[in-house]
Amino acid sequence: MNRRQISEIQNYLNESDSGSSLFSCGDDSDNDPSYEQPRPHSQSLPPVRCSFDSGDDCGPELTGSNNYQNSDDNLSVDDTLIQNFQTAFIPTEHLSIDESLLLHRGRIIFRQYIKNKKARYGIKFYELTSYDGYVLNIEMYQGKQEQSAVPSRTSKIDSIVLRLMNNYLNKGFSLYMDNYYNSVTLSNTLLELKTHTTGTLRKNRKGNPKVVVDNKLKKGQHVWRRKNNVYVSKWKDKRDVLCITTRVHPKLIQSENRYGQQKNKPSEIVEYNNYMNGVDRSDQMVSYYNSPRKTCKWYKKVIFHLLDVTVWNSFFIYKKHFDTPNMKFKAFRDLLIKNLFNIPNNVTANELFVLKKKPSIPPATNHYQERIPIPENYKRTIYYKNCLQCYKTNKIRKQTSFQCKQCAKPLCAGFCFEAYHKNL
Repeated sequence: MNRRQISEIQNYLNESDSGSSLFSCGDDSDNDPSYEQPRPHSQSLPPVRCSFDSGDDCGPELTGSNNYQNSDDNLSVDDTLIQNFQTAFIPTEHLSIDESLLLHRGRIIFRQYIKNKKARYGIKFYELTSYDGYVLNIEMYQGKQEQSAVPSRTSKIDSIVLRLMNNYLNKGFSLYMDNYYNSVTLSNTLLELKTHTTGTLRKNRKGNPKVVVDNKLKKGQHVWRRKNNVYVSKWKDKRDVLCITTRVHPKLIQSENRYGQQKNKPSEIVEYNNYMNGVDRSDQMVSYYNSPRKTCKWYKKVIFHLLDVTVWNSFFIYKKHFDTPNMKFKAFRDLLIKNLFNIPNNVTANELFVLKKKPSIPPATNHYQERIPIPENYKRTIYYKNCLQCYKTNKIRKQTSFQCKQCAKPLCAGFCFEAYHKNL
């Protein structure tokens, strides 16, 4: 985050008075006289389009995930990857923030437990993605940190959002988050920075209207309250769902579920369900062909996880740029490996990995050992003869049951056999 953006946030927090304005009442009617319809998104905020940037002078300003005054000469691995992620692809209007968990059961102080994740235990990442899964920014949780690059009056959760959204503030994006991040204070802050927010909300957040939180609803009922352009709503389905939005006016609309059934749902929940799955989509694709293996070194897992995210982003851009919607992720990884190793694309796996050849049978002219054949009418199972090499070298008599098949000479296995054939 540059100094101008930090100063704007600081000025806004100094001018705002959290206790002076109250939430106004609202219902599901579009003709509410107290409701001030905000300007359309295309008029109030600059338009955002999806495109690919190939120029060197058009990329976003790099700011590291932990140090906001980094220079290009002092970049870490994750800063370099984030810079390339953001330069290679400009997303559409809808962005989402969520946690990703990398499985790791080793003993590290910042290991996290998230019960609704598949791994449950591991290293937590905060990720900013497009609504269709492209990873734009990623930050690893490193335990409690006292220093922060955002104003002191914002919470630590708010500072995470502002760091991840560093290069996308004041550009008209819409951000979707779950109840871990959302609050009235954060929505006001982002709205001042021309960024809309939509998502679920925890009932114990500061600034929530009590008339909405404490309201007892029947199934299907929907209420909302407004504070400036921040809307807090509550809807009863199977359970109470508390939402916050600055993008749409809360009202019940017709929505179709995955079974094709029509159902009345609040507009903010429909928007949240449509655009909140970016992080889950990227985690799903990365999990199919992940590189990390079992190890006690957590940093090895992190490096390979970042490599997997890079491959997924490359596949995402490849499909968009070359218009190949039917291409599979596995086929792209195979092509990527072949190009990195300069292997022709038409080579199959059987041609790359040659099967181990069967041992060839030595020709009849080769010398190798065998048991001395047993004469007829010989009652024992092994027949012995005197070794020629032992008598020739040491003038001793030593019996052996082996001979050379080619020479038919009795020779002790090992040294005598090699010494005799060297002198031939």
